Amino acid sequence: MSTTDEILRLIEKGGTLDELAKVLGMSKSLLVARIEFLVRAGYLSEIRSGNGCGGCANCKSCGVLVPGGGDTGMKMYLLTEKGMGHVKKKRHKYEKG
Repeated sequence: MSTTDEILRLIEKGGTLDELAKVLGMSKSLLVARIEFLVRAGYLSEIRSGNGCGGCANCKSCGVLVPGGGDTGMKMYLLTEKGMGHVKKKRHKYEKG
């Protein structure tokens, strides 16, 4: 399984950046760079909330929370349709063989 596959699968499950970085065995800064790439590639969407949680319908079961710094609040990363399709395709591939 590629790192991209692992990142998407873990974000689908939820967790903090610290937790994900530990599971993946990479630095938090490298993980943030990879996540930002996945946002630009359309696999993830970024939701910012200036007042803490409450920025989307998935607030109670959100994905990855990232301190936004300053007055930008928190960032949440959620799988887009493209990201969900990628995870499902890979999951099906590994279940078959």
